[in-house]
Amino acid sequence: MRPFAPLLCALLSLAPLSGCSRVAAPPTLGSVVRFNLAADPTSLNPLFAVQDAASVDQEVARLCFEPFIDIDPSGRRIPELLRRIPTRTNGGISPDGRTITYHLRPNVRWQDGALVTSADVLFSLHALMDPRNPVRSRAGYDLVERAAAPDAHTVVFHLRRPWAPAVESFFSYGAVPQYVLPAHVLSGQGPLLHATFNAAPVCDGPYVLRSWHRGERLVYAANARYWRGTPKVAQLILRIVPDPGTNLTLLQSGASDWNLIAPAQQPALAGVGGLRYAYAPLALVAGVAINLSHPPLDDVRVRRALAAAIDRGTISKKITLGRYPATDTDQPRLSWAYDPRAKLPAYDPAAANHLLDQAGWRRGPSGIRAKNGRQLSLTYVQFPESTTGVRAAAAIQLDLHAVGIEMRIKSVSNAQLFLPKSEGGLLALGNFDLAYVVWPMGSDPDDSTLLTCNAPANYMRYCNPLVDRLEQAALGTYDQAARKRDYQRIQRIVAADVPIVYLFNPTYIYAYRERLRNFAPSGFSPTWNAWRWEAR
Repeated sequence: MRPFAPLLCALLSLAPLSGCSRVAAPPTLGSVVRFNLAADPTSLNPLFAVQDAASVDQEVARLCFEPFIDIDPSGRRIPELLRRIPTRTNGGISPDGRTITYHLRPNVRWQDGALVTSADVLFSLHALMDPRNPVRSRAGYDLVERAAAPDAHTVVFHLRRPWAPAVESFFSYGAVPQYVLPAHVLSGQGPLLHATFNAAPVCDGPYVLRSWHRGERLVYAANARYWRGTPKVAQLILRIVPDPGTNLTLLQSGASDWNLIAPAQQPALAGVGGLRYAYAPLALVAGVAINLSHPPLDDVRVRRALAAAIDRGTISKKITLGRYPATDTDQPRLSWAYDPRAKLPAYDPAAANHLLDQAGWRRGPSGIRAKNGRQLSLTYVQFPESTTGVRAAAAIQLDLHAVGIEMRIKSVSNAQLFLPKSEGGLLALGNFDLAYVVWPMGSDPDDSTLLTCNAPANYMRYCNPLVDRLEQAALGTYDQAARKRDYQRIQRIVAADVPIVYLFNPTYIYAYRERLRNFAPSGFSPTWNAWRWEAR
């Protein structure tokens, strides 16, 4: 999970980077907020940001850029760059569902003073679709047949076919979050992968980048041209601290203003004064991805045995203290599409043993199962930045050993795990048997990017034609009742096929200092309302 902990940091006099202008004057102590990132961002250009929920890229992107639509902790949709959210009632969505009209706020400016206009939206769409830009995913955007800008503050998207998640996904919190980019800065540069903008972005959000010392810290200053007014906190200092234990120590010492903590860490803070807690149920699930391209994991009996061998209820109770409820599906419990009838094989070691026997895997003298001279030995990949993930791996290792499966744990950094294939990402390359993965599900229940054949987040290499047909049907209608029926069928099919052993649907716990006011992390971002923060 995302250990976004804060860290001790001195006030430093840092020269602005090129491309960042109008930064605030050096702040006083009371106008500084400090927190930490679990890893260095991959890129500060949201076009190339890692979209996974474990990514720090999205956390910093929301400081700098405004989405079309944001979501508050209660799940309420809030228009940000937009004056209003398009609906059929207000004419924003055409009767056939293929045309969406967006009306931009007229008073939003980039940090250099240029207005945010429809030209920026069109440029950003073209940049996303440019094959020379290796973006993480074009899901949804590839359905835009054409786009037009009738005036400076109106954008019209014409879709090839109706796509139900469109309004909540485009330039918002879809399964692949994206933001609008400044056309006047980036147009004419060609491929953007190596643009200077990626390390020195021009922002329209509440904060602008002042400096980035890679691997060490980022410093942001309040944006004096922010459309809501200059934020009250003059400076944010973000230190790169991968170790969760160090993050906890810094929070205890008062060196950090807020931090994501693992449930198991909360008791250690019981005696620390001046702390409060915020709880954010997430549109996110964590689980064990099973690589179906690696025999014997292509055998559904072996996959069902894995699910029956893992005591997910005890993992939830003992490791997350119940804060991360065990789940059987990728749909978050708060989603209107969640189906409580979808059930993975329940914890039952005897059933797991029987399934493995049926599949021809017999226990040898060492207790480890073997077939045709080959031991049942699996490599489990995890990222060490997650305290919960590390502890879950140890529990799963013991559970699998109890039914005769050897599991070797391989620790890989969060950044390396989720990189694309071209950059050596372990999941994309398929260099694992089992992997602890955290999937953000977006504000819409669309899970086609996870479960359809060859989908970008389908690290399992899972392919069921019926699931694909149901996914397409659910995406092609705005009828929520029909979509719910399709998603519930999908959940039950996937629970039977077991490409993933879902572990939990987390509620994140954030500890923060009393001096930090208006800190209210949502299920999508802890920094969504950074413009409202106050430090006293």
